[in-house]
Amino acid sequence: MLIVRSKIETPPVTERLIARARLTDRILGLMRSHRIVCITATAGAGKTTAAIQALEEQERPVVWITLDSTDRAPGRLLLYLESAFANEAPHLRGLVTNVLAAGLGHEEATGLLVEAVAGEPLVLVLDGLEQLAGAEESISLVRAIARYAPRTLKVLLLSRLDVPLDVGSDVGVDQVATVGESQLAFNTDEAADALAQYGMLDIDPARAVESTGGWVTGILFEAWRAREHVVGTGGEADPLHGYLASQILARLTAEERDFLITTSMLEEVTAARAEKLGEVGAGERLKGLYAQHLPVSWRAGSASMRCHPRFREYLLTLLRRRDGEDLRSLRLVFADLMRAEGNFEECVEQLLLAGALDDAVEPAGRAIIGVIARLDYPVAKKWLRILASAKDSQTSELAVGELMLAIADDDYARGCSVADRLESAGARRQLAATSPTGASIMAWCYWHLGRVDEMKAVLTSAPRSPEVDAASYLLSLSALKPEPAGLTVPRLTGGPLDAVIMRTHYVRGRLREANQQNPSPWAAAVSTPWKAATLRATGHLEQALNLYRSYSPEARSQAWMHGVAGPEIMVDLADEAEARRILAHGRDLIKASGSLVMEWLNLLVEAKLELRVSHNVNAAGEILDRVENSGGRSYAFIGESVDTAWGLLFLMSAPDEGRAVQVLQRAVDSMQEGHRILELPAAAAYLAEAEWRRGHEAESDAASDLALAAAAEQGSNHQLLLALSDFQGVVSRRLDAERGVDSRWHELGRALRKRGVPVDRQARPVISLSEFGSLRILVEGEESRPRLARSATLLAYLATVPGYRATREELLEALFDGRTDESSRAYLRQITHRLREVLPAGTGPSFSADLLAFHIPVIIDSESAQFLSLLSEAARLTGSEMLETLLRALSIVDRGEYLPNVDFPWARQRREYLEDQVVQARLQAGLLAFDQEHYEQAASLAEQVVARDPFKEGAWRLLMHTASALGDNDQITTYFKRCAEALNELEVLPSDSTRLLFERLRR
Repeated sequence: MLIVRSKIETPPVTERLIARARLTDRILGLMRSHRIVCITATAGAGKTTAAIQALEEQERPVVWITLDSTDRAPGRLLLYLESAFANEAPHLRGLVTNVLAAGLGHEEATGLLVEAVAGEPLVLVLDGLEQLAGAEESISLVRAIARYAPRTLKVLLLSRLDVPLDVGSDVGVDQVATVGESQLAFNTDEAADALAQYGMLDIDPARAVESTGGWVTGILFEAWRAREHVVGTGGEADPLHGYLASQILARLTAEERDFLITTSMLEEVTAARAEKLGEVGAGERLKGLYAQHLPVSWRAGSASMRCHPRFREYLLTLLRRRDGEDLRSLRLVFADLMRAEGNFEECVEQLLLAGALDDAVEPAGRAIIGVIARLDYPVAKKWLRILASAKDSQTSELAVGELMLAIADDDYARGCSVADRLESAGARRQLAATSPTGASIMAWCYWHLGRVDEMKAVLTSAPRSPEVDAASYLLSLSALKPEPAGLTVPRLTGGPLDAVIMRTHYVRGRLREANQQNPSPWAAAVSTPWKAATLRATGHLEQALNLYRSYSPEARSQAWMHGVAGPEIMVDLADEAEARRILAHGRDLIKASGSLVMEWLNLLVEAKLELRVSHNVNAAGEILDRVENSGGRSYAFIGESVDTAWGLLFLMSAPDEGRAVQVLQRAVDSMQEGHRILELPAAAAYLAEAEWRRGHEAESDAASDLALAAAAEQGSNHQLLLALSDFQGVVSRRLDAERGVDSRWHELGRALRKRGVPVDRQARPVISLSEFGSLRILVEGEESRPRLARSATLLAYLATVPGYRATREELLEALFDGRTDESSRAYLRQITHRLREVLPAGTGPSFSADLLAFHIPVIIDSESAQFLSLLSEAARLTGSEMLETLLRALSIVDRGEYLPNVDFPWARQRREYLEDQVVQARLQAGLLAFDQEHYEQAASLAEQVVARDPFKEGAWRLLMHTASALGDNDQITTYFKRCAEALNELEVLPSDSTRLLFERLRR
């Protein structure tokens, strides 16, 4: 997209500038104490000039954007934000393009953009915010700026209207300040200075201020003098338009007026550009206008002119009143100028307004990919709708836009229809040869519908490119045997086809690559469904579930998320009801997409549900028959999954293990040959069980070794553990054959034990430690009481140190206040011995030289660790789930004081740390309860906070909010007084935020 540089430069100001120290000091003062300053006032109130004057008096670099109606498209606004920031931070150039291409939305991209300037002291000015009124998506970007802006970034918002941003809810109302009409208005002294500069010494400044209310434009352009100027003067209903008509344009010649009206199409008017619009002698005309008193800004003398926004707005209104054919001709000329300057998007818009649809096809084809890449789908869809009847629109580059929109909407059937239409017109081969993106998306759509031959034909017609490499990589999932030349794994480019690469990585079981982190996090981002799927496949079920639950209904790839990734998470969690619900919802989305591949995958997840959770082999068999009968085996990775499921089914139901061996061996061989290993750990583990049942021990061992190796290559044991949990005998037999106790199989055995699956050999013991209210040791759910109380204290200390090990000197310092005499050393040996007595045999701990450690790996499951873990989990959640998790965490500490009667320094330090975490958690829970309108619960939590920490003003403010919500005005006053009394102990007063809240709630 072509960037108009003048939009991202600080506007020039008139040479006759009136210094306004009062206003400058006011704006700079607010900027120092607030993160966001809103300057809101009527047109001509001097907002822009005031901001420029203030910013010239400070040292921060300025990032300026002058908004107009085109910025109502959020993608366009976002690219202007990037360009403006890049003027001061060049490393940001290209960031937005990469983020949007990777599948993130406009708000996330905005957040990443402003976060990327952290540490750099900058001022961002958005001038003309009223242009975004009613454009919710673009307004959401301004909110995102407020939400994610680092402390080093100050934001100035200039607007004629009160645009509903509600930025205070994102950054805190105390961080947002406003400059309004009254502050911007001239006082008598400033009006006197202004009138003197313009040589109007005969005018009374006080009378001027009284007549205009201090309106800057009114004083500078003498509107107050036109006593006869009332609504309707100049033929205009708008008073300012009337003033501009009667007092500005009326003083010019007809030629000068026509020149201004014609060139109002240009944001910046130069002689060369004006002549392109048909204005002969434009240079001389500009010189003549330079001598006039006009609301315009000049650069380099009379070489370049920019109209005041309100003045240009009026000129454009006059332009639209011109004769229809004259206006159409001018739009065509202007479109040619935009085309010549490379601004194809504006060229298209002008041609559409002129009704020149055939002429708009070519520039629309050149611009539409960029429009879609920045996610401005409504703009692209409007173009395609209007141009549908234009010549060549169905076979041009616009087809690439149609294909991209089809993918964005998960509508693979529509994408195939576009490709088929091109083929019927004899244009598919040409498009594939000239557009790598178009060729790859056509191939992508054909693959989803099972039309591999057409997919290959398209890719054959396309030249080698990263996009074509990505589509060829996807094709490898279908290959029933490897390509002779081997498999090429493409690299990520930050383009739209990266999603294909990441999905293929996942399906091939290349989980490390699917979860890789790029040095540029925004370029490495991939679609959320495949992040969730990879988290599930690597055993991070809690994170995968959180990602699924937080998935926005407005996000892309709904069919993938709900049809495949989501239900598979529920299957692994053994949540049958939720899995069935999501499967049904996803199936409807898949049907709308037309994807045959997703239909097969959805059925395979349902088959897993029947086998692993419901244990219904008959239902599973019927589902697998449906996959096979609909052609699923034509794709290698689908056939491998079908065989793996049949193998599990035969192991669960059939006495003839031969059938299980047959299908599982076929699946394993195909997976190894094609190097598709996502389900290889499970298939090989099932094969090991089947071979052992047939009495083939060597083959069984070989299959189990293969399963272990595949899991190691994936970088996760999750898939293998799922299979072994059904056939734990595979682990037990391998444990019997191992000589040591630290093999990979022992690790798997301990992991299964932790998951609640019994195995026949050693697993890591879990020692539970109750710490709140009382200090108790529990082993396998039963309390174990050592003879010496300090033995439990020893275990509590070990639970706080890495590896549960400590030196003799550290223990003497922790448990004997640093005493190192022989009596203390002997007592340490006694408490260690008494601790070993109550723990499982062979566990320890004992000293080796001067280091105390357990004999085998153990888990000390302490209540404080559980509490902190739940806080970490809550931090990844939102809303009611976050509140629920915080309440679970608080229920642990509500059992009593941490390690009562233990008064060693380390215990006091940890107790203080935990108490601080408890206060923070209670306050956070109270705020969440208030947001969910649980006002009494919120008040109770806040009361507990102030009981522990009476200086926590946030809790007092929450109490005032709850009292207001419950209609108890007297209680608001009580809480404020209690807050003031508490803070008086520190000889401080309540903060402005607390005081202002009290005043507002008491009104």
